[in-house]
Amino acid sequence: MATRVPGRHRAQAEEEDAAALKLGSEFNNAGCLLISEVKYLLENRDKDAPDTTVYNKTLDYVKNFAKFNTTDSASAVRETLRREPALTQFETAQIANLCPADAEEAKSIVPSLVKVDDDRLQTLLDEIQTMRKFQS
Repeated sequence: MATRVPGRHRAQAEEEDAAALKLGSEFNNAGCLLISEVKYLLENRDKDAPDTTVYNKTLDYVKNFAKFNTTDSASAVRETLRREPALTQFETAQIANLCPADAEEAKSIVPSLVKVDDDRLQTLLDEIQTMRKFQS
């Protein structure tokens, strides 16, 4: 019979809070890919890799939700967001994957962005929207 340790569940719940970028210890040093980058990786996988249901559903998902058609446009977006040193990898990926139209929307869907000045964030979002509009 398992013995419950008082406060253990509460401590874990406090540790994981996406709004405060507390994603859990397993994510502390994890890199984040853009959906567009995952799409490229899946489409260019080793031809000997097994073709599974999970692979096909994942590929369908990334095809539906990728915001950038080419690796060049995804790389350009990533580089644009890297210019803002306050952004974490998670925030960078969220901005690039969701493409919010303005700073207010960005901060409502990624609450940890409150640390970034609205004007600076809006400039980054405008650049991303322009790249998205004119990608080849």
